Amino acid sequence: MGRSGKMIGPMSLVWTLGVPVAAVAFMAGALNLGAAIVRSTGSQVAMALVLPVSALLGMGAWMLVLAAAWRLRRNYLRRAGIAMSAVVVESDLRYKYRSGTLNFDLWRVQVEAQFPHPDSGADAHVQKQYLYPQFREVKARALAERLSVGSAVPVVVGKNSALFDIPKRPVWADIW
Repeated sequence: MGRSGKMIGPMSLVWTLGVPVAAVAFMAGALNLGAAIVRSTGSQVAMALVLPVSALLGMGAWMLVLAAAWRLRRNYLRRAGIAMSAVVVESDLRYKYRSGTLNFDLWRVQVEAQFPHPDSGADAHVQKQYLYPQFREVKARALAERLSVGSAVPVVVGKNSALFDIPKRPVWADIW
């Protein structure tokens, strides 16, 4: 069969380095927009609330941007990639204390699957992490059960990348 390797393409590095820079620029834009609204209204109440409201709305909007990027990536791979089945070789459900936005606790589902690469026939691995807020424990446990060790999971494989073909968005670093 050949060597076993993780599916990491060159765009993964660009994505991992670019997303934090884009997040800072996006948040600066949200704060700048909030400041522009305060300048145009001249309200003292708006001046007092501009920072927390702009930050919260900016974080929420950034999550929507990441969701849109994931949908675009998923749709592209569905068109250009090859759909196949993989076997889950590692699955882990953990509770992360105060790791989320605003110090919320998180449930982390980490999954690794193995499959033969359609071009080379070599064993390939794909690993993704999924985060759920503390009040979505039931959904986190359901995903961990669905993706338990030994179960089959649909994957879509491109040349150097692969993703699980499930409707849940992985963490930002695993989108690409």
